[in-house]
Amino acid sequence: MESTRSGHKRLLRDLNRSIVFNLIMEHGSISRTDLARRSKLPAATITRIVGEFLTAGLISEGSTEESSGGRRPVLLSLNPAAGYVVGIKLREDSMTVAVCDLNCAIIFTLEEDIVGEAIPHHVVETMVGAVKRCLSEAHIPMNKVLGIGVGLSGLIDSARGICRYSAILGWHDVELGAALESELHLPVRIDNDVNTLAVAERYFGAGREAANFLLVTLGRGIGLGIVVGGELYCGSTGGAGEAGHMTIDTSPNAPLCNCGKRGCLEAIASDYGILRAATGSDPGHHVEDAIGGLIERANAGDEEIRAIFTHAGNALGIALANLSNIFDPAQIIISGSGLQAGELLLAPMRATLPLHLFGAAYKNIEIVHRPVDDANWARGAASLLLREVFRSPIYESSEVLVIDNLLAQAGAGS
Repeated sequence: MESTRSGHKRLLRDLNRSIVFNLIMEHGSISRTDLARRSKLPAATITRIVGEFLTAGLISEGSTEESSGGRRPVLLSLNPAAGYVVGIKLREDSMTVAVCDLNCAIIFTLEEDIVGEAIPHHVVETMVGAVKRCLSEAHIPMNKVLGIGVGLSGLIDSARGICRYSAILGWHDVELGAALESELHLPVRIDNDVNTLAVAERYFGAGREAANFLLVTLGRGIGLGIVVGGELYCGSTGGAGEAGHMTIDTSPNAPLCNCGKRGCLEAIASDYGILRAATGSDPGHHVEDAIGGLIERANAGDEEIRAIFTHAGNALGIALANLSNIFDPAQIIISGSGLQAGELLLAPMRATLPLHLFGAAYKNIEIVHRPVDDANWARGAASLLLREVFRSPIYESSEVLVIDNLLAQAGAGS
Protein backbone atom coordinates (compact mmCIF):
# COMPACT_ATOMS: atom_id res chain seq x y z
CA MET A 1 0.00 0.00 0.00
CA GLU A 2 1.24 3.49 -0.86
CA SER A 3 2.16 5.69 2.10
CA THR A 4 0.33 8.99 2.46
CA ARG A 5 1.99 12.39 2.49
CA SER A 6 2.17 14.31 5.75
CA GLY A 7 0.18 17.50 6.05
CA HIS A 8 1.90 20.70 4.98
CA LYS A 9 1.18 23.72 2.78
CA ARG A 10 2.30 22.07 -0.45
CA LEU A 11 0.02 19.07 0.14
CA LEU A 12 -2.91 21.42 0.75
CA ARG A 13 -2.09 23.32 -2.45
CA ASP A 14 -1.88 20.10 -4.45
CA LEU A 15 -5.16 18.79 -3.05
CA ASN A 16 -6.97 22.03 -3.82
CA ARG A 17 -5.63 22.09 -7.37
CA SER A 18 -6.70 18.48 -7.86
CA ILE A 19 -10.22 19.16 -6.58
CA VAL A 20 -10.70 22.14 -8.90
CA PHE A 21 -9.24 20.39 -11.93
CA ASN A 22 -11.40 17.31 -11.43
CA LEU A 23 -14.56 19.39 -11.07
CA ILE A 24 -13.83 21.23 -14.32
CA MET A 25 -13.17 17.91 -16.09
CA GLU A 26 -16.24 16.25 -14.60
CA HIS A 27 -18.67 19.01 -15.57
CA GLY A 28 -17.16 20.07 -18.89
CA SER A 29 -18.09 23.69 -18.26
CA ILE A 30 -18.56 25.19 -14.81
CA SER A 31 -18.63 28.65 -13.24
CA ARG A 32 -16.41 29.91 -10.45
CA THR A 33 -19.45 30.10 -8.18
CA ASP A 34 -20.28 26.44 -8.79
CA LEU A 35 -16.63 25.49 -8.26
CA ALA A 36 -16.69 27.15 -4.84
CA ARG A 37 -20.03 25.59 -3.93
CA ARG A 38 -19.12 22.05 -5.01
CA SER A 39 -15.53 22.09 -3.70
CA LYS A 40 -16.41 23.96 -0.46
CA LEU A 41 -13.18 25.91 -0.96
CA PRO A 42 -13.03 29.65 -0.17
CA ALA A 43 -13.74 31.98 -3.10
CA ALA A 44 -10.23 33.42 -2.79
CA THR A 45 -8.71 29.95 -3.21
CA ILE A 46 -10.85 29.31 -6.29
CA THR A 47 -9.82 32.67 -7.76
CA ARG A 48 -6.12 31.91 -7.21
CA ILE A 49 -6.23 28.39 -8.69
CA VAL A 50 -8.40 29.41 -11.65
CA GLY A 51 -5.98 32.28 -12.28
CA GLU A 52 -3.05 29.83 -12.38
CA PHE A 53 -4.91 27.55 -14.78
CA LEU A 54 -5.92 30.45 -17.06
CA THR A 55 -2.41 31.94 -17.12
CA ALA A 56 -0.97 28.55 -18.11
CA GLY A 57 -3.62 28.08 -20.79
CA LEU A 58 -4.83 24.91 -19.11
CA ILE A 59 -8.42 26.15 -19.07
CA SER A 60 -10.35 28.81 -20.97
CA GLU A 61 -13.30 31.08 -20.34
CA GLY A 62 -16.27 30.42 -22.55
CA SER A 63 -19.92 31.20 -23.08
CA THR A 64 -21.98 32.32 -20.13
CA GLU A 65 -24.88 30.41 -18.65
CA GLU A 66 -28.33 31.75 -17.84
CA SER A 67 -28.47 33.96 -14.76
CA SER A 68 -31.26 34.18 -12.21
CA GLY A 69 -30.42 37.84 -11.82
CA GLY A 70 -27.36 40.02 -11.81
CA ARG A 71 -24.17 39.36 -13.70
CA ARG A 72 -24.17 36.25 -15.91
CA PRO A 73 -21.46 33.81 -14.75
CA VAL A 74 -18.60 32.92 -17.09
CA LEU A 75 -18.06 29.19 -17.67
CA LEU A 76 -14.62 27.58 -17.36
CA SER A 77 -13.60 24.64 -19.56
CA LEU A 78 -10.49 22.51 -20.01
CA ASN A 79 -8.26 23.35 -22.94
CA PRO A 80 -7.62 19.82 -24.27
CA ALA A 81 -4.72 21.05 -26.41
CA ALA A 82 -2.77 22.30 -23.38
CA GLY A 83 -0.84 19.04 -23.33
CA TYR A 84 -0.67 15.60 -24.91
CA VAL A 85 0.11 12.02 -23.95
CA VAL A 86 1.32 9.14 -26.10
CA GLY A 87 0.04 5.59 -25.72
CA ILE A 88 1.59 2.41 -27.10
CA LYS A 89 -0.13 -0.96 -27.41
CA LEU A 90 2.71 -3.47 -27.72
CA ARG A 91 2.15 -6.83 -29.42
CA GLU A 92 4.50 -9.71 -30.24
CA ASP A 93 5.27 -8.46 -33.76
CA SER A 94 3.92 -4.90 -33.98
CA MET A 95 2.67 -1.90 -32.05
CA THR A 96 0.04 0.81 -32.29
CA VAL A 97 1.04 4.33 -31.22
CA ALA A 98 -1.57 7.00 -30.45
CA VAL A 99 -1.30 10.67 -29.51
CA CYS A 100 -4.15 11.80 -27.24
CA ASP A 101 -5.17 15.19 -25.87
CA LEU A 102 -6.16 15.93 -22.27
CA ASN A 103 -9.67 14.58 -22.89
CA CYS A 104 -8.01 11.31 -23.97
CA ALA A 105 -9.34 11.88 -27.49
CA ILE A 106 -7.15 10.30 -30.16
CA ILE A 107 -5.41 12.92 -32.31
CA PHE A 108 -3.21 10.67 -34.45
CA THR A 109 -2.24 7.00 -34.69
CA LEU A 110 0.23 4.88 -36.58
CA GLU A 111 1.19 1.22 -36.82
CA GLU A 112 4.78 -0.02 -36.58
CA ASP A 113 6.06 -3.54 -37.23
CA ILE A 114 8.70 -5.18 -35.07
CA VAL A 115 11.11 -6.67 -37.57
CA GLY A 116 12.76 -9.88 -36.39
CA GLU A 117 12.60 -11.26 -32.86
CA ALA A 118 11.17 -9.21 -30.00
CA ILE A 119 14.55 -8.69 -28.30
CA PRO A 120 14.05 -6.00 -25.62
CA HIS A 121 16.67 -3.49 -26.78
CA HIS A 122 15.50 -3.84 -30.37
CA VAL A 123 11.87 -3.32 -29.36
CA VAL A 124 12.82 -0.21 -27.35
CA GLU A 125 14.61 1.24 -30.40
CA THR A 126 11.54 0.57 -32.53
CA MET A 127 9.23 2.15 -29.93
CA VAL A 128 11.38 5.28 -29.66
CA GLY A 129 11.43 5.71 -33.43
CA ALA A 130 7.67 5.14 -33.67
CA VAL A 131 6.92 7.72 -30.95
CA LYS A 132 9.08 10.37 -32.61
CA ARG A 133 7.54 9.68 -36.04
CA CYS A 134 4.01 9.75 -34.61
CA LEU A 135 4.58 13.12 -32.91
CA SER A 136 6.21 14.54 -36.03
CA GLU A 137 3.36 13.47 -38.31
CA ALA A 138 0.81 14.76 -35.77
CA HIS A 139 2.72 18.09 -35.60
CA ILE A 140 3.00 17.87 -31.81
CA PRO A 141 6.28 19.22 -30.34
CA MET A 142 8.00 17.04 -27.78
CA ASN A 143 7.79 19.80 -25.14
CA LYS A 144 3.98 19.53 -25.21
CA VAL A 145 4.05 15.83 -24.28
CA LEU A 146 3.42 14.89 -20.64
CA GLY A 147 4.66 11.32 -20.98
CA ILE A 148 4.35 7.90 -22.54
CA GLY A 149 2.06 5.04 -21.51
CA VAL A 150 2.66 1.44 -22.61
CA GLY A 151 0.27 -1.48 -22.43
CA LEU A 152 1.41 -5.06 -23.01
CA SER A 153 0.36 -8.57 -22.14
CA GLY A 154 1.86 -10.20 -19.06
CA LEU A 155 2.75 -9.69 -15.40
CA ILE A 156 3.77 -6.05 -15.07
CA ASP A 157 5.36 -4.32 -12.08
CA SER A 158 3.80 -0.95 -12.89
CA ALA A 159 5.35 0.81 -9.87
CA ARG A 160 8.87 0.03 -11.16
CA GLY A 161 8.15 -0.01 -14.89
CA ILE A 162 9.25 -3.65 -15.24
CA CYS A 163 7.76 -6.40 -17.36
CA ARG A 164 8.17 -9.36 -15.00
CA TYR A 165 6.87 -11.92 -17.47
CA SER A 166 5.26 -11.83 -20.91
CA ALA A 167 4.58 -15.17 -22.56
CA ILE A 168 3.83 -13.59 -25.94
CA LEU A 169 7.04 -11.54 -26.01
CA GLY A 170 9.15 -14.14 -24.20
CA TRP A 171 10.36 -11.50 -21.71
CA HIS A 172 11.48 -11.90 -18.10
CA ASP A 173 12.29 -8.91 -15.84
CA VAL A 174 12.67 -6.35 -18.63
CA GLU A 175 13.09 -2.78 -17.34
CA LEU A 176 11.05 -1.28 -20.12
CA GLY A 177 10.04 1.94 -18.38
CA ALA A 178 13.59 3.00 -17.50
CA ALA A 179 14.88 2.15 -20.97
CA LEU A 180 12.25 4.31 -22.68
CA GLU A 181 12.70 7.19 -20.24
CA SER A 182 16.45 7.16 -20.93
CA GLU A 183 15.83 7.48 -24.68
CA LEU A 184 12.85 9.84 -24.76
CA HIS A 185 13.53 11.95 -21.63
CA LEU A 186 9.87 11.78 -20.69
CA PRO A 187 7.96 10.07 -17.87
CA VAL A 188 6.94 6.52 -18.86
CA ARG A 189 4.25 4.37 -17.27
CA ILE A 190 3.66 0.74 -18.20
CA ASP A 191 0.96 -1.71 -17.21
CA ASN A 192 -0.85 -4.83 -18.32
CA ASP A 193 -2.79 -3.93 -21.46
CA VAL A 194 -6.16 -4.94 -19.98
CA ASN A 195 -5.48 -2.73 -16.96
CA THR A 196 -4.89 0.22 -19.28
CA LEU A 197 -8.32 -0.30 -20.84
CA ALA A 198 -9.84 -0.38 -17.34
CA VAL A 199 -8.13 2.92 -16.49
CA ALA A 200 -9.49 4.51 -19.68
CA GLU A 201 -13.00 3.29 -18.86
CA ARG A 202 -12.69 4.51 -15.27
CA TYR A 203 -11.85 8.09 -16.22
CA PHE A 204 -13.14 8.53 -19.75
CA GLY A 205 -15.68 5.79 -20.47
CA ALA A 206 -18.46 3.57 -19.20
CA GLY A 207 -16.90 3.22 -15.73
CA ARG A 208 -17.00 6.92 -14.79
CA GLU A 209 -20.17 6.43 -12.77
CA ALA A 210 -19.21 3.06 -11.24
CA ALA A 211 -16.73 2.97 -8.36
CA ASN A 212 -16.65 -0.84 -8.56
CA PHE A 213 -16.55 -2.56 -11.94
CA LEU A 214 -14.87 -5.36 -13.84
CA LEU A 215 -13.57 -5.09 -17.40
CA VAL A 216 -13.32 -8.42 -19.23
CA THR A 217 -11.56 -8.64 -22.58
CA LEU A 218 -12.29 -11.47 -24.99
CA GLY A 219 -10.07 -12.32 -27.92
CA ARG A 220 -7.13 -14.58 -28.48
CA GLY A 221 -6.91 -14.64 -24.69
CA ILE A 222 -9.15 -13.51 -21.83
CA GLY A 223 -8.14 -10.65 -19.55
CA LEU A 224 -9.59 -8.89 -16.54
CA GLY A 225 -9.24 -5.36 -15.17
CA ILE A 226 -10.52 -4.81 -11.62
CA VAL A 227 -11.59 -1.42 -10.29
CA VAL A 228 -12.46 -1.31 -6.58
CA GLY A 229 -13.45 1.91 -4.86
CA GLY A 230 -12.50 3.84 -7.98
CA GLU A 231 -8.93 2.49 -7.99
CA LEU A 232 -7.36 -0.15 -10.19
CA TYR A 233 -6.57 -3.30 -8.20
CA CYS A 234 -3.30 -4.93 -9.29
CA GLY A 235 -2.55 -7.36 -6.45
CA SER A 236 0.71 -7.84 -4.55
CA THR A 237 2.88 -8.54 -7.63
CA GLY A 238 0.89 -6.87 -10.40
CA GLY A 239 -0.64 -10.18 -11.42
CA ALA A 240 -4.27 -9.61 -10.41
CA GLY A 241 -6.76 -10.16 -13.21
CA GLU A 242 -5.50 -13.36 -14.79
CA ALA A 243 -9.09 -14.58 -14.96
CA GLY A 244 -8.36 -16.45 -18.18
CA HIS A 245 -6.46 -19.00 -16.11
CA MET A 246 -9.12 -19.80 -13.54
CA THR A 247 -9.99 -23.50 -13.79
CA ILE A 248 -13.40 -24.20 -15.28
CA ASP A 249 -13.04 -27.86 -16.33
CA THR A 250 -11.30 -30.37 -14.04
CA SER A 251 -11.92 -33.47 -16.15
CA PRO A 252 -8.86 -35.49 -17.29
CA ASN A 253 -9.53 -34.63 -20.94
CA ALA A 254 -10.11 -30.90 -20.33
CA PRO A 255 -8.71 -28.71 -23.14
CA LEU A 256 -5.05 -27.74 -22.92
CA CYS A 257 -4.26 -24.07 -22.31
CA ASN A 258 -1.28 -22.07 -23.55
CA CYS A 259 -0.10 -21.80 -19.94
CA GLY A 260 0.42 -25.58 -19.83
CA LYS A 261 -2.56 -26.38 -17.59
CA ARG A 262 -5.84 -27.96 -18.58
CA GLY A 263 -9.35 -26.62 -18.22
CA CYS A 264 -8.57 -22.88 -18.01
CA LEU A 265 -11.33 -20.47 -19.00
CA GLU A 266 -9.07 -19.23 -21.80
CA ALA A 267 -8.75 -22.76 -23.20
CA ILE A 268 -12.55 -22.89 -23.55
CA ALA A 269 -13.95 -19.39 -24.13
CA SER A 270 -11.21 -17.44 -25.93
CA ASP A 271 -11.02 -17.24 -29.73
CA TYR A 272 -7.95 -19.47 -29.46
CA GLY A 273 -9.82 -22.06 -27.39
CA ILE A 274 -12.88 -22.02 -29.65
CA LEU A 275 -10.74 -22.48 -32.76
CA ARG A 276 -8.74 -25.27 -31.17
CA ALA A 277 -11.96 -27.07 -30.19
CA ALA A 278 -13.29 -26.71 -33.74
CA THR A 279 -10.13 -27.68 -35.64
CA GLY A 280 -8.27 -29.91 -33.17
CA SER A 281 -5.01 -28.01 -33.77
CA ASP A 282 -3.13 -24.97 -32.46
CA PRO A 283 -4.34 -21.93 -34.45
CA GLY A 284 -1.27 -19.83 -33.63
CA HIS A 285 -1.17 -16.15 -32.68
CA HIS A 286 -3.27 -14.59 -35.43
CA VAL A 287 -6.81 -15.91 -35.10
CA GLU A 288 -8.94 -13.03 -36.41
CA ASP A 289 -9.66 -14.38 -39.90
CA ALA A 290 -10.13 -17.96 -38.76
CA ILE A 291 -12.58 -17.09 -35.99
CA GLY A 292 -14.56 -15.01 -38.48
CA GLY A 293 -14.98 -18.09 -40.64
CA LEU A 294 -16.25 -20.12 -37.68
CA ILE A 295 -18.76 -17.40 -36.81
CA GLU A 296 -20.09 -17.48 -40.38
CA ARG A 297 -20.47 -21.26 -40.25
CA ALA A 298 -22.29 -21.12 -36.90
CA ASN A 299 -24.66 -18.40 -38.09
CA ALA A 300 -25.31 -20.40 -41.24
CA GLY A 301 -26.61 -23.29 -39.11
CA ASP A 302 -23.60 -25.52 -38.41
CA GLU A 303 -24.85 -27.06 -35.15
CA GLU A 304 -21.48 -28.56 -34.18
CA ILE A 305 -19.81 -25.14 -34.32
CA ARG A 306 -22.75 -23.48 -32.58
CA ALA A 307 -22.39 -25.99 -29.74
CA ILE A 308 -18.73 -24.98 -29.29
CA PHE A 309 -19.74 -21.30 -28.96
CA THR A 310 -22.54 -22.23 -26.55
CA HIS A 311 -20.12 -24.20 -24.38
CA ALA A 312 -17.72 -21.23 -24.42
CA GLY A 313 -20.53 -18.82 -23.48
CA ASN A 314 -21.63 -21.07 -20.60
CA ALA A 315 -18.07 -21.21 -19.28
CA LEU A 316 -17.83 -17.43 -19.53
CA GLY A 317 -21.10 -17.04 -17.62
CA ILE A 318 -19.85 -19.27 -14.81
CA ALA A 319 -16.58 -17.32 -14.63
CA LEU A 320 -18.37 -13.95 -14.50
CA ALA A 321 -20.67 -15.25 -11.76
CA ASN A 322 -17.66 -16.39 -9.73
CA LEU A 323 -15.98 -13.00 -10.18
CA SER A 324 -19.19 -11.21 -9.25
CA ASN A 325 -19.54 -13.29 -6.10
CA ILE A 326 -16.05 -12.17 -5.07
CA PHE A 327 -16.04 -8.50 -6.11
CA ASP A 328 -19.76 -7.55 -6.14
CA PRO A 329 -19.36 -5.12 -9.06
CA ALA A 330 -22.00 -2.63 -10.10
CA GLN A 331 -20.96 -3.08 -13.70
CA ILE A 332 -19.21 -5.59 -15.96
CA ILE A 333 -17.74 -4.16 -19.16
CA ILE A 334 -17.08 -6.76 -21.84
CA SER A 335 -14.66 -5.73 -24.55
CA GLY A 336 -12.21 -7.10 -27.08
CA SER A 337 -12.29 -8.65 -30.53
CA GLY A 338 -14.14 -11.70 -29.16
CA LEU A 339 -17.33 -9.60 -29.20
CA GLN A 340 -17.59 -10.24 -32.94
CA ALA A 341 -19.15 -13.62 -32.07
CA GLY A 342 -22.12 -11.65 -30.73
CA GLU A 343 -25.10 -13.62 -29.47
CA LEU A 344 -23.41 -16.94 -30.24
CA LEU A 345 -21.32 -16.28 -27.14
CA LEU A 346 -23.26 -13.64 -25.23
CA ALA A 347 -26.69 -15.32 -25.15
CA PRO A 348 -25.48 -18.46 -23.30
CA MET A 349 -23.31 -16.25 -21.08
CA ARG A 350 -26.34 -14.16 -20.01
CA ALA A 351 -28.42 -17.29 -19.43
CA THR A 352 -25.76 -19.01 -17.32
CA LEU A 353 -24.49 -16.10 -15.20
CA PRO A 354 -27.53 -15.73 -12.87
CA LEU A 355 -27.66 -19.49 -12.28
CA HIS A 356 -24.32 -19.27 -10.45
CA LEU A 357 -24.66 -15.82 -8.91
CA PHE A 358 -25.17 -15.73 -5.15
CA GLY A 359 -28.21 -13.60 -4.27
CA ALA A 360 -29.05 -13.13 -7.94
CA ALA A 361 -32.53 -11.81 -7.09
CA TYR A 362 -30.94 -8.92 -5.18
CA LYS A 363 -28.23 -8.01 -7.65
CA ASN A 364 -28.57 -5.75 -10.66
CA ILE A 365 -25.23 -5.93 -12.44
CA GLU A 366 -25.09 -3.78 -15.56
CA ILE A 367 -23.49 -5.57 -18.52
CA VAL A 368 -21.89 -3.17 -21.01
CA HIS A 369 -20.44 -4.19 -24.39
CA ARG A 370 -17.49 -2.06 -25.59
CA PRO A 371 -15.92 -3.07 -28.93
CA VAL A 372 -12.25 -2.10 -29.09
CA ASP A 373 -9.70 -1.76 -31.88
CA ASP A 374 -5.92 -1.32 -31.80
CA ALA A 375 -6.23 2.48 -31.50
CA ASN A 376 -8.44 2.09 -28.40
CA TRP A 377 -5.84 -0.19 -26.80
CA ALA A 378 -3.20 2.52 -27.38
CA ARG A 379 -5.59 5.15 -26.00
CA GLY A 380 -5.88 3.01 -22.87
CA ALA A 381 -2.10 3.10 -22.47
CA ALA A 382 -2.13 6.89 -22.85
CA SER A 383 -4.68 7.13 -20.04
CA LEU A 384 -2.04 5.89 -17.57
CA LEU A 385 -0.53 9.39 -17.58
CA LEU A 386 -3.85 11.22 -17.49
CA ARG A 387 -4.95 9.11 -14.51
CA GLU A 388 -2.22 10.79 -12.47
CA VAL A 389 -3.74 14.19 -13.18
CA PHE A 390 -7.08 13.01 -11.78
CA ARG A 391 -5.83 11.08 -8.75
CA SER A 392 -5.73 12.79 -5.39
CA PRO A 393 -2.09 13.76 -4.64
CA ILE A 394 -2.13 12.34 -1.11
CA TYR A 395 0.40 9.56 -1.72
CA GLU A 396 4.14 9.77 -1.38
CA SER A 397 5.98 9.75 -4.70
CA SER A 398 9.44 10.57 -5.94
CA GLU A 399 7.91 11.74 -9.22
CA VAL A 400 6.99 15.34 -9.99
CA LEU A 401 3.18 15.62 -10.02
CA VAL A 402 1.81 15.42 -13.56
CA ILE A 403 -0.38 18.47 -12.96
CA ASP A 404 2.76 20.48 -12.13
CA ASN A 405 4.31 19.37 -15.41
CA LEU A 406 1.07 20.18 -17.15
CA LEU A 407 0.98 23.72 -15.77
CA ALA A 408 4.66 24.27 -16.57
CA GLN A 409 4.41 22.92 -20.13
CA ALA A 410 1.16 24.71 -20.88
CA GLY A 411 2.60 27.94 -19.56
CA ALA A 412 5.81 27.53 -21.59
CA GLY A 413 3.81 27.02 -24.75
CA SER A 414 1.48 29.99 -24.25
